[in-house]
Amino acid sequence: MLNINYPVSLDTLKKLKNGDNVLYTGKIIFVTPEALKRLEKYYQLEGAPLYKFVGEFVTCGTFNLAHGEIKNINITEISDYFDFLFEGGANSLIVDKFTTKTLNQLKKYNRPIFKTLSKTISFFDPKVLFYKDIKNGGIIEVWTKRLPIEVLAFDEKEQIRDIKNA
Repeated sequence: MLNINYPVSLDTLKKLKNGDNVLYTGKIIFVTPEALKRLEKYYQLEGAPLYKFVGEFVTCGTFNLAHGEIKNINITEISDYFDFLFEGGANSLIVDKFTTKTLNQLKKYNRPIFKTLSKTISFFDPKVLFYKDIKNGGIIEVWTKRLPIEVLAFDEKEQIRDIKNA
């Protein structure tokens, strides 16, 4: 198993192969669709981002502050914002499950995507970066240690091994 620590360069990501198992230690940006919608709208109106995703790993799911975990990791909810995230500099997404439609959307970015090998992401030291509003969540920076993930590569040479498991 490979060890990767934050910050992770695009050059490091390009060296990863489909099916590589990785232990990731570092920062993850948790997002909600509502917060991304508001950030994108602000960017369209003002021409400057409120938050830059440069070099970040991004995920979406159910945020449980009391237990220090993110579960129900489903990036399909934020699929309308993939362009916004990747054009804003995000390095990758951390996923658990996604649809074939979402998979096809992700192929165009030619970046490895990370699939969790556990059903939750345990985290510590959460920091709220942006709220859409208190009820609808926002963008939260969290840190994780030795998170087991699998690389899903999207280049022309490699195909995803088991699409039904992704």
